Amino acid sequence: MIEKIKNIKLSKKQQTIIILGSIFIMMLVLNLLTPLIADDYSYSLNLDNTKINSFMDVINYQWWHYFNWGGRTIAHAIAQLFLLFPKIVFSIINPIIYIALIYLIYLHIIRNREKKPIYLILIHLALWFILPVFGQTCLWLIGSCNYLWTTVLILWFLWIYRKDNKKDSIFRIVGLFLFGIIAGWTNENTSFGLIIVTLGFLITTKLDNKKKKIPKYKWSGLLGNIAGFLILILAPGNFARADSIHDNTFILVKLIKRAVEYTITMTNYLLPLFILLVILISIYIFYKKKIHKQVWIYSLGAFFCIYSMLLSPQFPERAWFGVIIFLIIATFDLLYETPKFNRIYKYIIVDAIIILSFIYIGQYLGSAIDINNLRNTWEYRENYIAKQKEKGNDEIIVDAFSTVDKHNPTFGLSDLFEDKTLWPNTHIAEYFNIKSIEAKSYD
Repeated sequence: MIEKIKNIKLSKKQQTIIILGSIFIMMLVLNLLTPLIADDYSYSLNLDNTKINSFMDVINYQWWHYFNWGGRTIAHAIAQLFLLFPKIVFSIINPIIYIALIYLIYLHIIRNREKKPIYLILIHLALWFILPVFGQTCLWLIGSCNYLWTTVLILWFLWIYRKDNKKDSIFRIVGLFLFGIIAGWTNENTSFGLIIVTLGFLITTKLDNKKKKIPKYKWSGLLGNIAGFLILILAPGNFARADSIHDNTFILVKLIKRAVEYTITMTNYLLPLFILLVILISIYIFYKKKIHKQVWIYSLGAFFCIYSMLLSPQFPERAWFGVIIFLIIATFDLLYETPKFNRIYKYIIVDAIIILSFIYIGQYLGSAIDINNLRNTWEYRENYIAKQKEKGNDEIIVDAFSTVDKHNPTFGLSDLFEDKTLWPNTHIAEYFNIKSIEAKSYD
């Protein structure tokens, strides 16, 4: 029996299916445990505070949203379409998109090189350990649509853009332009990074062969990115929201202060990747190996993702999502070749994956328990609200929920406040058609 097990050899395709299938199941469990939270309740409501119940409601809301709140029409339209259905629909599809993210990162890393499915595990582990608010960006409905889904669109566009070297056609020119608009109209800083990466591929393609004419569809893709980005950032809602934030600090002082803050935050969030990147570059220099242009392009894209936020009054933790994705691609692109330099690097990579996997399993189980507590909390609240409404009581008081686990979708988000007039209390009350809801005070 043992000999038979030893003789089992799986093809790389089979390895890929098993690895991605296992990650899907683990993410499916966490998604099924995640209830609606925070902004999910806000975007479930129409402008008249009734629940959205049709595609036209989504269109009308997004029209208002663009002119009064922000330009992320693509992300929020996806989110609101899911909010038309029971949460389980999103809980099943979202893990598929997470798998798509891992596989797209993998495709960008391997380029045209030999396939190594073990890197799929490494990518998942990197996302789990490095993303500062994993739950917000990969489990929370609104957060996932804003970061996970939009980044998949961006990486998908970039894969087609760099992979497709065919002749011009009207279909390709128009198609890549339209896809470019969608990819650029996703998420402010990641979209700006997208433009830098697209431009980087365009420039390096020309430098590689100065006599070769760049296809028109390559230019149309870049123009689409720029057009989508402008639609995103020039939304009247962005300016309306900015006017509500009063900061009279001199602009130069403000920019310098933000630059310092973002640099400090960068060293906190990206230190593991920076250390690995420096070590890998040193290894390449030692062995006198050429560093692929993609490494510099994605590193530059990550850099611009960070400092494009200097013009924004806020840089939430979840906005580091695109930065980390770009830097993972750059770092693992270098890591991919190291076993060819010296066999010892292969053992180091495998040992690292084994050690990190053991740590991951422990953290995963702890997070699953914590997220299940969140699910139980909301199940209790919904039942309690229903019972109180039957008794004629529409002023609800419940316990607040808190967590210190960054993989829990509520980590860093507002649950319920003791003040019933604050958001999200107000929208949750409207969602459940009650007068008010508040957290218990223990003073």
